[in-house]
Parts: sequence; structure tokens; C-alpha cells
Amino acid sequence: MTAGVQKIVGNGRTALPVAQEEISAIQMAVSSGASHQPWPYIEVGERVRVACGTLSGLEGILINFKGNHRVVLSVSLLQRSVALEVDLAWLVPVNEQRRVVNSGGVLQTSAVSSSIR
Repeated sequence: MTAGVQKIVGNGRTALPVAQEEISAIQMAVSSGASHQPWPYIEVGERVRVACGTLSGLEGILINFKGNHRVVLSVSLLQRSVALEVDLAWLVPVNEQRRVVNSGGVLQTSAVSSSIR
């Protein structure tokens, strides 16, 4: 095995690439100096974008943990995340597409506007 490599990401014996945007976001977050910690992988929640400061442009999921607001950045393929402490004033909501099942049982895509609480 290559030095520094612990596991190859993939499905069975097929290697899969991790999105470069996700790798870059985690690298920027860790090198920013902002307080951070490992966090369970999260798929649902409010997506936000950091609008100012050293983390400007990063998108993640807003959470409230022990009374502090944090943005969780995730690497989907690895199912790993990191939570960064942020000020609510730094954040703007991100419009996103969500899949919903309508009353007739048909899967639809609808635009959702997130709000910060």
C-alpha cells in the first residue's frame, strides 16, 4: 500500500473519485484556523453559504450544537463531515433542489429556499 493511504474509496472493487470541490472545502476549512471538530455525516438540514471572512464561499449545513451555530461540511462519498463554528451574521441561505413525493406518489423536484433561524 502507498505511504499515507489507509483505504481506497469505492464500490466493491471499483475505485470512485471524491469530488474536488469537497476536498478543497475541507482543506480550506482546516487551514482557516476556525475552531473545528469531526462530525457525523449529515444528509438533511439547511444549506447555507458563508458570505464573509476566511471561509467565504463555503457551503454547508447549518446546525446548532451546545448553543453555538456551526456549518457542517461533508464529503459525500466518504460519509464524513467536519463542523465549523460560525457567526450567523456571516451566513446567507442557499436555494436548493429537493426531491419530494406528491400526494399522487410521484417523485418531483422542487426548488426550496432555506431560511436561517
